[in-house]
Amino acid sequence: MICPACNKSIQSKNNRCEHCGEDITVYKKVNMISNRYYNEGLAKSKVRDLSGAAVLLKKSLELNKRNTEARNLLGLIYYEMGESVAALSEWVISKHFQQESNDADRYMELVQANPTRLENLNQTTKRYNAALLSAKQGNEDLAIIQLKKVTSLNPHFVKALQLLALLYMKTGEMEKALKNLTKASKIDVSNTTTLRYLKEINSLMNTSEEEGKTETKEERKVRTEPVAFSHAPYKEDKPNIWPFVNLIIGIAVGILGAVFLVLPTARDNVQREYEAKIKTNSATVNELQQNYDSLQKDKETQDATIADLNKQIDELKGSQVDDSIYDQLFKTASLYVSELQKGNGAEIDYLSVANELAKTQSDKFDKPQALDLYNEIKQAVGSNASAALYDKGHDQYSSRKYEDALKSLLSAYELDDKNVDAVYFIARSYHQLGDYENAKKYYNLVVDKFPDSWRVSDAKERLSSIQ
Repeated sequence: MICPACNKSIQSKNNRCEHCGEDITVYKKVNMISNRYYNEGLAKSKVRDLSGAAVLLKKSLELNKRNTEARNLLGLIYYEMGESVAALSEWVISKHFQQESNDADRYMELVQANPTRLENLNQTTKRYNAALLSAKQGNEDLAIIQLKKVTSLNPHFVKALQLLALLYMKTGEMEKALKNLTKASKIDVSNTTTLRYLKEINSLMNTSEEEGKTETKEERKVRTEPVAFSHAPYKEDKPNIWPFVNLIIGIAVGILGAVFLVLPTARDNVQREYEAKIKTNSATVNELQQNYDSLQKDKETQDATIADLNKQIDELKGSQVDDSIYDQLFKTASLYVSELQKGNGAEIDYLSVANELAKTQSDKFDKPQALDLYNEIKQAVGSNASAALYDKGHDQYSSRKYEDALKSLLSAYELDDKNVDAVYFIARSYHQLGDYENAKKYYNLVVDKFPDSWRVSDAKERLSSIQ
């Protein structure tokens, strides 16, 4: 425990700081309540009540901002809900309060270890904000397009799923809204916004069903009452012109009021609506232009890459002697070109290209052009395919499918020998399978080859347990 007055370490059993003499009785009680909120938040997070856990963890941090365990867990919850910026912010603050032996280091390295995924997360935040602005301006169609892209890049972004569902509800597409809310509820089971939207959808769908049913009409009964007439002597009325004069004056006053009051107001309203539409359309055009420019740049880069690959293939075909040696290389290159032509980096199947590249017998190549083409493709797809294989292997490891995980992780390491996470979980997989010799080999590889990685301390600890 750290004394709030002198910032020196003190024993938790004491009620007064032995360095400065500060009474810490109240401080200890506050820390105890903060830890209680943390434990309750941890319990809720284990059953995927993420929003409820976040509320408790925030209360814990209000009482003790130095509670790094609560702050790290809050960051994990934000990350699981797709809010990567908020997660990183919590971990940076946690690192500020606890420089050494802080799990926040490991979490930040995990996020930053895959630059492609990190860039995708950054893009999702920007696209979500743009979609939110479009929705506020009434451009539902543009907002839906943007949010569909966001949820494809970051399927766990709960707020994006909720906003997309809300827009579908507004446009009457209840099935699509329900599908997105179901995804959100699987991530955060007790999110009040998700539950409120689900309740609203159920209410709307029930109302629609009831309106479809035939309704019975009640018969209306008309009762006539006898009218009593009084008899009076006949007297001829004299004509009265004043009602007609008053009517004409009222009409004139109404016309003048419309000319001087109503019409200017209506004209101003039309002008404001027109200006608002001009601003909205200008913003939409600007955003579409930016998206077009970005896509155009990506397309030019990919077109240049495709042209370069095709040129290398043509040169190699013109100079080779034995076609059979290079057939697999040509097949791999053609597949990579077809994937690049998709135009969207998120849709490129790097793993399929890597699988085809693995079948290529590069050791038999006798042409430098062939080796250059092979190395260029390997460098382009290696890290991306390795990251995808690592994610697959990690999921298999978490499901206790250690043999399957080992195959995926070994392939990931073969594609990218700098993937320390793959090496570490190769060792863990061997460890779980009881193959301690290979486990030691890969634990040592983590320690020797990646001395600056946060995995080293874990590898050393597990290595000592099997030696």
